[in-house]
Amino acid sequence: MVLLLAVVSFKGDVLRGWLHQSDLERIQGRWKDVSFKVNGMTSPINHGDYYVFKGEILRMIMGADREVVKSYYLDEDHQPGWFDMTSSKSRRLIGIYELDGDTLRICTNTQKRPTAFESKPGSENYLWVLQRE
Repeated sequence: MVLLLAVVSFKGDVLRGWLHQSDLERIQGRWKDVSFKVNGMTSPINHGDYYVFKGEILRMIMGADREVVKSYYLDEDHQPGWFDMTSSKSRRLIGIYELDGDTLRICTNTQKRPTAFESKPGSENYLWVLQRE
């Protein structure tokens, strides 16, 4: 009986820990493209590309010969959450994100923070949909 209570207690602690993780903790790991749009145009998906979130660093692996490293910042205090990304060349993208289980949506712009997950012609919005690998 004591062993059963210990197991139930342990599983409950694990579940509570997972439910109370921050988005920064939950976003960590390897993700692949599901879709990508720029300025309203759907870009082809290269199935060898992937993204790795580690700490506050995002590595974008594009094929065997190209890697882009960016820093990013999440702000969960907004709905939807804010996602800001900066490259080594100081190019800054400001945006929003939504993390729903193993699906991550990110919408960014260089000038103004998007208010919806959309990339219409003329908007200059980048819209990623990623799936955890």
